[in-house]
Amino acid sequence: MLTLQIANILFGIAGRDCRLRHEHESAYEAFLKQYAVTTPNISVEVVIGRFPDISGAKKLFSSGSSWFLLSEGADYYLVFDPLSTHNDPLLIAMFDPSTKTVTIFCNEQLAEREGGELFIPNPLRYPLDQLLIMYYLAGKGGAILHAAGAVIKNRGYLFPGRSGAGKSTLTRQFIAKQRDEVLSDDRIVVRMIDGTFTGFGTPWPGEAAMAANKSVSLAGVFFIAHGNENHIRDLSRKEAFERLLPVTSIPWYDKEMTEKLLVFC
Repeated sequence: MLTLQIANILFGIAGRDCRLRHEHESAYEAFLKQYAVTTPNISVEVVIGRFPDISGAKKLFSSGSSWFLLSEGADYYLVFDPLSTHNDPLLIAMFDPSTKTVTIFCNEQLAEREGGELFIPNPLRYPLDQLLIMYYLAGKGGAILHAAGAVIKNRGYLFPGRSGAGKSTLTRQFIAKQRDEVLSDDRIVVRMIDGTFTGFGTPWPGEAAMAANKSVSLAGVFFIAHGNENHIRDLSRKEAFERLLPVTSIPWYDKEMTEKLLVFC
């Protein structure tokens, strides 16, 4: 069994009829371990072939390129098809919105046979892990923010911004000035824990490739934008809320989950 832990959310990943390889992008190394665990928050079972029938499922969302999300009854299906061959996709992940259990059906072309056993690279990675965490956090006091995060004098600060706002540039400046720590330069998970907002690094970095498996209590949020000079001004609660929504991962196609995440924001 493999385990993946992001923002204190523990995935236990096991193959039903195959063995999993510990293969991931380098950013995942601090988050992905290879040891047994008995009480994961989310249990993931990996199956080779035997794709479920999704012919009657309704399309909820499409990334426009490599993956799309379907629903049928209480089940959701994330279909990953980067080659768009219109044949069997590379994988289909089936889960319910509670995300306590997930089944990932993998295309046989992903598997390799060695010594009579089937091996497959761990399929729990972006965008599936991010989508599952978004659903897990909804209603539990948490959300994923498009933001950089830094630790300065043992206090955490977030710097949200859309793509191109300067998160990676700002992160490099923190590194150059030898600030205490950088959690991430692109995605941060925020959770309310024991009455305190806590920021967590994630394995989904940006251009600066910063991804630390650490957390810190938050002391401030600074929405960033390009300018000709350095300038900071206070925001009203209304303005801050309006700026927070575009940089928060919210499934706008899902009314129930959207309402829960809006309450958290």
